[in-house]
Amino acid sequence: MGTGKKEASRRERQGKSNDGMGNVRTKGENFYRDAKKVKTLNMFKDGKAQRNASGKITKAASYQSRDKPSARIEPNRKWFGNTRVISQEALSSFREAVAEKAADPYQVLLKTNKLPMSLIQDGHAPNGLKQHKAKIAVENAPFSDTFGPKAQRKRVKLSVDTLEGLAGETVKMHDSYLDRLEQAKLLSGTSGDANADTNGDDAELTAAREPIFSKGQSKRIWNELYKVIDSSDVIVHALDARDPEGTRCRSVEKYIQEEAPHKHLIFVLNKCDLVPTGVAVSLYTFRIIPLKYHLQPQNRSNYAIAFVKAASSA
Repeated sequence: MGTGKKEASRRERQGKSNDGMGNVRTKGENFYRDAKKVKTLNMFKDGKAQRNASGKITKAASYQSRDKPSARIEPNRKWFGNTRVISQEALSSFREAVAEKAADPYQVLLKTNKLPMSLIQDGHAPNGLKQHKAKIAVENAPFSDTFGPKAQRKRVKLSVDTLEGLAGETVKMHDSYLDRLEQAKLLSGTSGDANADTNGDDAELTAAREPIFSKGQSKRIWNELYKVIDSSDVIVHALDARDPEGTRCRSVEKYIQEEAPHKHLIFVLNKCDLVPTGVAVSLYTFRIIPLKYHLQPQNRSNYAIAFVKAASSA
């Protein structure tokens, strides 16, 4: 084996020595160490404090200095005044302006702002905790985890401490239930009808229910409908001019208004030739713009062209 392949002989042959001068940094050059490497080495060196011959600290270690910095805060009037506040009068006027713009079907929201919309819409939305109290309780404590062999509940969670309090809470809940029933009767216009109580789900039926009216109301069909709504930008709601209120789907309109206000909802009044002209004109009092449309049987192939013309003319 020759000695030419050894590291020591290679250094001697190339004139390199390990005297420590091969890594000398000159001004303006830093070939062997970049800035990251130098910063890392300085971090390793800063672990200890520098002391003199008598042992006193001349330079403290990093983050170990005992010098007290100046802790005075710059005086400014903004520390003693209100910031980002608004008066109730300005807030109420702003709410009215937003309500007017929201009720106008010709106004389209293109870009949202950074305003606290919760202050503007305060009081209009129902309290979700009170509205979905039963649903939240069932989700937190399912039946399988509350009763049966896999029950995890140790004791019943009650909002009262005594039996008298439980009785009072029961009476209060019953009174609120009766108030809701009376309010529903007033809204439906059957408050003075003696047979109005027999129309409930729990009341006795005097006539058989036709199963045909329950078709098309399954959860699967509703899920498909909401899939179509979520994937569409413009929703066309076809109404019958003979009974437009009876053919409206309030739940879909509410969903579009609250969950997807950026989508466009168009009402198409079909069969306008079957109602008088005055009735058709009075139907333009909708909050959402309706389009009068009559489809001729012989022009079914031109449905899309006619609809686009009707929409552009409106």
